[in-house]
Amino acid sequence: MAEQPMAADDTDGDAPANAGTAVLGDRFIIDGSKPLPELDSPNAKAYLAEDRRDLSRQLFALVCIPGMPVRTRAMRLLKNLPGTGTLELVEWNTAFWPILGRRTMIIVMERPLGGRVLEQLQSGAVRLTEYDIPRRVVQPIYEGLKHLNSVGVAHRAVRPDNLFFADRERQEIVLGDCFTSPPGFDQPLVFEPLERSMANQAGRGHGSVVDDMFALGASMVVLTLGHNPIEKMKADDLLFRRTNLGSYAAICGNARVPMSLLEPLRGLLSDIPQERWGLTEVELWLNGRQQTPLQKKAAKKADTPYRFSGRDHLNIRTLAHAFNRNIPEAVKTLREETFHAWLKRAVDGGALSETLKGYVDTADFHKDNFQGSEEYLVARVVASMDPIGPMRYKGMSLCLDGFGPMLASEMIRDGNVQVLAEIINRDIYQFWVGERSVVLDSLERAQELAQIKAWLVINDPGYGVERCLYESNHGINCQSELVVDDCVIVIEDLLPALDAAANHVEGRARPMDRHITAFIAARFNEDIHPHLRALASTKESNAVVGMLSLLAFLQWKLRVQPLYGLASWVGGVLGPAINSFHSRTTRREIEREIPKLVRKGSLPELFDLVDNAEKRLEDQDGYADAVDEYIVCATEIGEIEEAGSELTDKAITTGQKTAAMISLVTTMIVVTITFIAEVL
Repeated sequence: MAEQPMAADDTDGDAPANAGTAVLGDRFIIDGSKPLPELDSPNAKAYLAEDRRDLSRQLFALVCIPGMPVRTRAMRLLKNLPGTGTLELVEWNTAFWPILGRRTMIIVMERPLGGRVLEQLQSGAVRLTEYDIPRRVVQPIYEGLKHLNSVGVAHRAVRPDNLFFADRERQEIVLGDCFTSPPGFDQPLVFEPLERSMANQAGRGHGSVVDDMFALGASMVVLTLGHNPIEKMKADDLLFRRTNLGSYAAICGNARVPMSLLEPLRGLLSDIPQERWGLTEVELWLNGRQQTPLQKKAAKKADTPYRFSGRDHLNIRTLAHAFNRNIPEAVKTLREETFHAWLKRAVDGGALSETLKGYVDTADFHKDNFQGSEEYLVARVVASMDPIGPMRYKGMSLCLDGFGPMLASEMIRDGNVQVLAEIINRDIYQFWVGERSVVLDSLERAQELAQIKAWLVINDPGYGVERCLYESNHGINCQSELVVDDCVIVIEDLLPALDAAANHVEGRARPMDRHITAFIAARFNEDIHPHLRALASTKESNAVVGMLSLLAFLQWKLRVQPLYGLASWVGGVLGPAINSFHSRTTRREIEREIPKLVRKGSLPELFDLVDNAEKRLEDQDGYADAVDEYIVCATEIGEIEEAGSELTDKAITTGQKTAAMISLVTTMIVVTITFIAEVL
């Protein structure tokens, strides 16, 4: 199940002496020449940080991998509402990082002075007994998770190597970073609940404190034993073992877990979310209240295994997971009576078997469309076989609330976005919503995915898959090639980034592509539908005006300083809009005025020049008058031409008559003269 990181722009732990610095908020200095590898996160490098106003503060900064979606909502909440049990978030923003040569997200945090808890345990510097676990470990983590839950944030990175001693005496334990990657992205499988550990790394979902409780239980096991008892087990083998035995038995195994910790571990490591211990149960246990112990519940198993894809399966959850990985063989299996006979024995009845046979019959009926495809059939089947597992389709697995990070992962790595689009467009996610009646937030997640579908089916600028990307990932930067190196995450940074990009643009490219338009639509809290309609126009002049109007609206509403580069860039692509005026005089006037407004850096004034309502009306009226005048002139010319034709015909007729008379008279004269001459 392991996946490659979304981006590969890692920095080396040993930074050069002249690595440079970054400054956040004109206050916090991050020194690139002083790395702190002992404080690194999986997707961020740690460096020494200083507070200009208080040099005595012990701080460090996490420099994130460019392109990795970060958790801006969680950062915003925890900066404004700090609490106990977690490293204090001091400041965060994007800044230019010299080592990378580009902007990226930088997070300044309180520096833990006692190091990582797990490293101190393994080195022998600290010793934790079973009697220390409740107060020294569980209590502070509980306090931290309780505060996070109160502000609506799940940590989703609770694990032993992300716990730190806040003090030099190594007495106070705090939770570490949870901001530098999507929720659950960095978690080893042993610290993820079973249903989320079956999902792809980026699709594990936002989760809740229920998932953090499981991670707490798994962390207690590791800290109590001093090591991870299943660390060397392969991911597929671990999932298979957990599904068959239950997570408690699979993780603890034959390890000698102290009797005093059996009760909380069984409660925290339950594979049934509704039965798993939450904050209330942990608090009661810390206060010494005895609770009804949960018995280990292994997954329901068949008496005999079913062989599929090289492995013997004793329960339908492991088989459902395997079906999604080998679809052709799964379809073949679904049509075999031996499988249905095993299924009836495995789940104590034939209801599921009849349901799956019905799906096969439906697929045969719809063999000429996507509902009859093998992938669609297997998706329906595995949803019924494992309703509390992740969504599965075409080999991909993701939780209902993991669509956004999964989409970001696939788009950044040029992965298979089409599969995710089909999950939405073909309502495949509804299979799990319908089956997961026990999950309280399934309908809410379904509504979110329905909204994503509404954006996805529209192919106009400001919609489509790009809009879905930014709406479902508030911490991802704009992926337009024009500004991707500027790490634009908030709308206020977009226009300055485009202004800087104007110095490097080549050709006649316009300063607005599908990514920029969708980013604005998702991040700008104003009604921009009229601008988007203009942008979607098939008439080039209207599309150009729509682009200018949207950029001008942004500059005016956000009170952005003059944008000289962007104004020049926009001014150079206004040809179609200028040529939409009928009057040559008006076009020449506009062309003369554009350089003046470009030097002012004002897009609103540039828009007013190009699409001034009075000027447009005057041009239309003038054009209408010109058309009327043309019609009158054309009519007169026609009449003149028609009258001239009649005169010509009359002149010809008269000339012919005259010529005939002259000819007759001449003939008579000649005859008369001849006669007289003969007489004489």
